[in-house]
Amino acid sequence: MRGMILPHGDAKRLALLPPPSLAGIVRYFHIECASGGTVLIPATPCPEITFFIAGGSRLMLGTGLGPLLARPMLGGPQTVPALVHWEAGTTFISALIEPGQFGRLFDADLVELRNVPVLVEEYLPHLPIRELEDGLRASDDPHHWLTLLSDWLLSLLARRADRIRPAFELPPGMLFQPTEDIARRCGLSVRQLERGMLASYGQSLRDERKMRRYVRALSMMLSLPPRRGLLTRIAVDCGYHDQAHMIRDFIHFTGQRPGSLLALEGGEEEGGLLRLFHYDDPHRQVVTGQI
Repeated sequence: MRGMILPHGDAKRLALLPPPSLAGIVRYFHIECASGGTVLIPATPCPEITFFIAGGSRLMLGTGLGPLLARPMLGGPQTVPALVHWEAGTTFISALIEPGQFGRLFDADLVELRNVPVLVEEYLPHLPIRELEDGLRASDDPHHWLTLLSDWLLSLLARRADRIRPAFELPPGMLFQPTEDIARRCGLSVRQLERGMLASYGQSLRDERKMRRYVRALSMMLSLPPRRGLLTRIAVDCGYHDQAHMIRDFIHFTGQRPGSLLALEGGEEEGGLLRLFHYDDPHRQVVTGQI
């Protein structure tokens, strides 16, 4: 049974497993403590909800900085990288939702939320967030933040248990099977399958495959020790045509070549632009799926 990994030492970036009651719904919780500056947010297939304990975030636009977001935010899958600026001392907790499970918690349009985080109080004004937000900000203990947010998500599950809209969920291990075979095994037409993917995952089957391949390659890259020929091995193991194919995908999803990300192993990016690719163990093992 999966259990929680709790923060230790002076770590400022934590990836924590959910309690067993949320396993399969929440992939992990990300906690950022007292950070600031410009940060690259990589693409991810996971929708998320974020609560700020201190500070806030601004999207970096071509014309400058966007408005400050310091209240709870909800977002769909991030299909392209984004640059944001965190205010000095920014501290937050995010729940990264497993792809396909978003509809069990929130009544929202994932396609509409793709790459565009929204304020919860504006998009879903009926959600009870004030008490949770106050409780998070009244504590400086990440253990307590994790408990509060976990309990709140469990309350949403319980509240929606009898009225969740039927949603499509792709059976494990079927993502990379031929589209016609998936549709037939699910008792759907190809068109129904694609509509179900958009509704439950926020993107097409083709795009979901592309992103999952990149996620697997990135996880291998961050968990295996750097060595000669590593990128070639990862490209083959993850189903890329060749290393050049993988490099193109990484530039699309992260804005970086894979070799640039491998250079993070020494931790020199702890406070830099690429800091979200750097975690200390055991938190890195949570992000890469090794635990």
